[in-house]
Amino acid sequence: MSRTHPQGFRIKALPALITIACGILLVLIYTSYHQQHRLSQSLHAVQHGRSDLALGLDSSSSSLSSSSSRHAPPDWHAVWRAAKAASSEHEFISAMAHSVQGGGADNALSTGAGVAPACPPQRDCPACLPATAAAAGATGQLPHTLKQRPQHVGQLQQQQQAGIVTDAAANAAAATAAAAAVGAATANKGGKGGEYDNNGNGGGDGYSLEDDDGGAAAAAGGGRVARPLNSSLDAAAAAVAGVQPAGNWTRFVVEGGQCPPISKELAASVARRHSAGGNGAVIVTWANFALWDFVRTWVYHAKDVGLSNFLVGAMDAAIGKELVAAGVPCFAMFGGGSNHSGVGADHLQWGGEAFHKMGRQKITLAQMFLGLGLDLLLVDVDAVLLGDVMDYMDRFPQADILVTSDQLASTIPAGDDGLEDPDKAQSPMNIGFMFFRHSSRTVQFVDSWLAAINADPKYWDQNAFNDLARQGWAEPGKGIKRHPDASSRVFLGANGTLAVGVLPVASFSGGHTFYVQRLYEVQRVKPYAVHCTFQYGANPGKRNRLREARLFHDLPEYYTDDTYVSVELRRVPSATWADHSAKNNSAMKRYHFRGLDMQLESVWPAVRVAAVTNRSLIVPKLACYCDKYWTELDKCRVPGAGQTRIPFLCPMDHVLDPIFMNDKISPQPWPLRWREHSFLDNPRCPDWVRQSRVTFISSPTATKPVEKWVVQEGGLVVVVPANLTQAGIKDLLKPYTQYKIWHLKDPELFFGGFDDKELEQKVEARINHLRPVMPPDPSPPPPPGTGNSTAPAAGGAAAGAGAGAGASATNATAAASTAGATATGGGASGAGVNATGGTAAAAGTDKNAGMLTAVHE
Repeated sequence: MSRTHPQGFRIKALPALITIACGILLVLIYTSYHQQHRLSQSLHAVQHGRSDLALGLDSSSSSLSSSSSRHAPPDWHAVWRAAKAASSEHEFISAMAHSVQGGGADNALSTGAGVAPACPPQRDCPACLPATAAAAGATGQLPHTLKQRPQHVGQLQQQQQAGIVTDAAANAAAATAAAAAVGAATANKGGKGGEYDNNGNGGGDGYSLEDDDGGAAAAAGGGRVARPLNSSLDAAAAAVAGVQPAGNWTRFVVEGGQCPPISKELAASVARRHSAGGNGAVIVTWANFALWDFVRTWVYHAKDVGLSNFLVGAMDAAIGKELVAAGVPCFAMFGGGSNHSGVGADHLQWGGEAFHKMGRQKITLAQMFLGLGLDLLLVDVDAVLLGDVMDYMDRFPQADILVTSDQLASTIPAGDDGLEDPDKAQSPMNIGFMFFRHSSRTVQFVDSWLAAINADPKYWDQNAFNDLARQGWAEPGKGIKRHPDASSRVFLGANGTLAVGVLPVASFSGGHTFYVQRLYEVQRVKPYAVHCTFQYGANPGKRNRLREARLFHDLPEYYTDDTYVSVELRRVPSATWADHSAKNNSAMKRYHFRGLDMQLESVWPAVRVAAVTNRSLIVPKLACYCDKYWTELDKCRVPGAGQTRIPFLCPMDHVLDPIFMNDKISPQPWPLRWREHSFLDNPRCPDWVRQSRVTFISSPTATKPVEKWVVQEGGLVVVVPANLTQAGIKDLLKPYTQYKIWHLKDPELFFGGFDDKELEQKVEARINHLRPVMPPDPSPPPPPGTGNSTAPAAGGAAAGAGAGAGASATNATAAASTAGATATGGGASGAGVNATGGTAAAAGTDKNAGMLTAVHE
């Protein structure tokens, strides 16, 4: 008994020991797997350029440039050692964050109070800089992160003064000097993701603009990384092009990571010598924080066309910090303890006090940079650069000033990309894009311009420019005064003291010549710039226009962080221009609005589906048979825009005003989220979003969803019962909620009604708010002998009565017009219904009427 007991005990204890050992082994395996899984996620993200998302870091660590990963590959053995050594999740993420930037995770493990250890031996960390290549000694610094030790900066600056330091080393030293100032600001923001509104506009943090031509993005903390000038490639290319390497502007950054005040040295650090024996030239734009997303877009395109000689004026402290943190060369337009330049950080109302103040600041900028002895290209932040505009300016050395125009038609032959003919291009010159060639004549003119608007605070800067520049520019019977070099098409203005050239409107376009006319196609010339003028919807309208043209540089989340509803238009107008133009103006207008009604019949059901499924609407392409303007049209064209091809692709703000998508029309309105018609065609939209699509075809005979695979539809097709209610969509289509895109093949048959009556009321109010309303025909002239004094009063009374009945008349008109088009399917009867609807609409207020203030915003 005593012998078997120990043996029995050993037999029974063995399974327990095995169980304990297996448990310990499983814990070790799980821990190892967890760390390996995190590591593989990070590696996968690095391969796709999205380390910020994989590690949960601030998206500002990702670069705007697709070439932001041009650093040495990290040593993943060193990374794995760091991961195993991490004692906490925070330390693990810190190690990984450093490693994915190429530094090797060993450098991220702290050895003391904020001090990084020396790089391990080269055989253990091949990603680290070899000792023989370290700049001016062993610093443990990584060349692509520009993290020079402060005591090393002075030595490099002394060597540069002695002429023995390369541009790359000087840039690195300058970046380090700025990093100490920037660090305090960016480190506090590093762990905070950018806010994001319904329109996909990023705010605050979450974005990085690296300098491809000189590495100015000195960013300590927050994961922001800057790159120096590649001395062997970029400097060589700069020498060939006659361009001085830029990028050392960061040595001027002030304490706290703020834009520096303007100085000759700061301007010279970014200026380039753009012609033999010429002055240095700098491109300048400016903005407040409300336009930060416009600045990102502006900088992206400037760099995309190879321009680096630019500065952005910060009109308030908020955008100043963003510019420095993003590595954008900038200067402060505020000072004296103020946080802004007098206009604040909010949107500017056209024609208001702050707007006029900004105009004076624009002229002050021209005066200031010309005073530094530089040529200046002054560009509004909503004017996107599409080509090397500096090369174009060099073609006309005769001109003191080159400026864009609000001219709506080209005055030169197709294929000619020279300046406009001043005898014909007499529309107002638009000062949103101006080139000033430094000379005593230019300086004198700018001084007189500023004096003119200072003398009258309500004198609009653009009107003042046109008045002064065209003063004495023509002689009776002799025409426009030309520059002696007549072939240049430069005229002599300001009483013969200034040589001025009007840039070609097909290449340097406004909102109408670019988006509506596509005049660069008609004229067969290269587009160099587009300025968001002649559009509606204020800044939301400008964003949407740029997005439609695939020019707005949205954050990645704009394309990935939502789900969408798209539609197929079932009926579209098809009249030829010959048939359309044979009508009178009133009949042409009726056909245009009837055509819009036909197309919107497919859009309104999609809006309702977007509401019940909490998706964004992808607005389809819409055809316009009439332009939109704030005065009477000429054969459906804006007066003077005779090159407009009809029909044309409607800008969305011609039909659906972006402001009406989500403005407050009731105490608790329903906001409509939307994406532009080119959303899925944009290269920035990931393939996996485009491919995550299901097409729904509605069938009156179907009783349940039936799946098919239709190659022509691009993938999965589901035949569903017609007229699905809100509850039916929720129940029957639940398996398809994971698809990013719901495409409605028969939108009019898809939706059968709301179950939530409160939501229905809000959605229908939004739809009625958005419906385009046909404006009335112009009133006939008063009968002969009628006094003019009574006519305005009668008109005012009629307008007042119309305003009182505006909502009901407008909605009834739109509904009748739509019903008429549906019932008749076109022809004279449909036109008659629209004609009646147009008469009823005359009593209402045209919410979509053109806003005069939108022209020159």
